[in-house]
Amino acid sequence: MKKTLTTLTLLLTGTAFAGGGNVQPITTPVAVVAPKATISVACSQGTWAKAAIDLVTQKGLFIGYPDGKFDWCSPVTRQEVAQVLARLLSQLPANQATFDTTELDTLRKGLQDAQAGLDELRAAQADQAKAIEDLRAQIAALQDQLKNMPAAGAGAVGPQGPQGDVGPAGPVGPQGPQGVAGPVGPVGPQGERGEKGDPYIPPAAPFRYGNYIGAAAYGVMTDPVQGYMGRIEVGNDQVLGSFGVRVTGDFKIKDNNDNNGTTYSGTPGNSLSGAVTYRGTTGRVDGILGVGAGYNFDQKAPFGELSIGVDYRIVDHVAIFGEARQHYYFNSGNNFPNISSVTAGLKFRF
Repeated sequence: MKKTLTTLTLLLTGTAFAGGGNVQPITTPVAVVAPKATISVACSQGTWAKAAIDLVTQKGLFIGYPDGKFDWCSPVTRQEVAQVLARLLSQLPANQATFDTTELDTLRKGLQDAQAGLDELRAAQADQAKAIEDLRAQIAALQDQLKNMPAAGAGAVGPQGPQGDVGPAGPVGPQGPQGVAGPVGPVGPQGERGEKGDPYIPPAAPFRYGNYIGAAAYGVMTDPVQGYMGRIEVGNDQVLGSFGVRVTGDFKIKDNNDNNGTTYSGTPGNSLSGAVTYRGTTGRVDGILGVGAGYNFDQKAPFGELSIGVDYRIVDHVAIFGEARQHYYFNSGNNFPNISSVTAGLKFRF
């Protein structure tokens, strides 16, 4: 139908060039509006439309496709329109009156038939547009009804239906979060009281007295003679913290030189010294370091004194001690420039 309408329009327009007889040219164009939607209209050929088709076919303006088909209901292309106009113009020089009056009347009636088909197509398009608008209105009304529907469960609850069959158990899901701790349960009865144990008494630190008196004896080894000496110590070893003071007196007990007729004594002789001491204590053991000076009455010489000793307190008032001492004489003319001695004895603390 579309190709028929287009073809007839082109042919009628071409009659202006043909100038055939007393035929008046068609001055009112046919407006063809493309449908907005695809309209399905049956491709049918009316009586006059078929006569017009037969006419342009006989004139050689439409010769079909190489395979012998015409496809009258298919849309015409620009190339096909150009070929029809070319064939029409090629016939003008030989015969200006290409179409006579009867033929033009046939074309006009075919055009009227085609115009009727076009009107039918427009009416079908209008009906389809109206149907689309009606459908849109129905959809809008249905959407409004869905919005105004009551919430789920607002209506009356009907009777419960029969129990259905139990379905298969699904897979076990992941464990949920830890729940809140429950309340603490009641306290149970108290058990039987046990026997009372002895109280813990930490051991008392050993007590020590700071004042002391000590007595000791030692031998003096000199070549070729030997002598024995005694020693008396009086002091306090905690005058200020662990610092103390001490006075020591050494005296001669026996001198082996008395029998050999030599001109010097076998012992250094009687002496008196004073020293500052420092004490370190662990339990009942005391370590004592002393530094001091003294004077030897027999040698008539001063000396320096360095001593180190260890005390062990047997009881709080009695201790045994051992001590090593070194005397450094400042008078180089005496018989004993340096004297070392090791003593052992008892101390009484109070």
